[in-house]
Amino acid sequence: MVTPQEIKGYKLFSGLAENELIGIAGLCRRITFEGNTIIFDLDHPTEDIFIVESENEAIQIEIPISAHEDKIVIHTLSKGETFGWASLWTQNIRTAVARCLGPVTAIAINGKSLTRLLDDNCATGYVVMKNLVNIINTRLSYTTVAFRHEIRMARGTLKAVGAS
Repeated sequence: MVTPQEIKGYKLFSGLAENELIGIAGLCRRITFEGNTIIFDLDHPTEDIFIVESENEAIQIEIPISAHEDKIVIHTLSKGETFGWASLWTQNIRTAVARCLGPVTAIAINGKSLTRLLDDNCATGYVVMKNLVNIINTRLSYTTVAFRHEIRMARGTLKAVGAS
């Protein structure tokens, strides 16, 4: 069981009143994943949005760039960070891979259930979606930096190969 006090400090639920947190906490369940587990994979539909409970860096968000093992790590998540928000949209297809770096405990919330609760409580929904927009904006900034770095690295490799 997840209590309202446990989720109160997470960015996704920042600014919500106790009674609003009670309703959301009722949808939450705690899940533990083993190390190197893929929580969700690219292009697969999903049902849950997650919040990391484990300390330290716990989960990598990756984008595969080839059929082999090549990937770009676009973000490493730690305690309190939200991921898997595609479950809140009608077309809930994942655009990245979420992989555990070690054993991880997370709070999982069914996206459809959370969306229904937020639809029924528009003021709560507004606050949560505003928080989610801020989370996504931050994550997109990290992703842009990661891609710029990878492009610079690839250009450097191509120039070095061309100079040989």
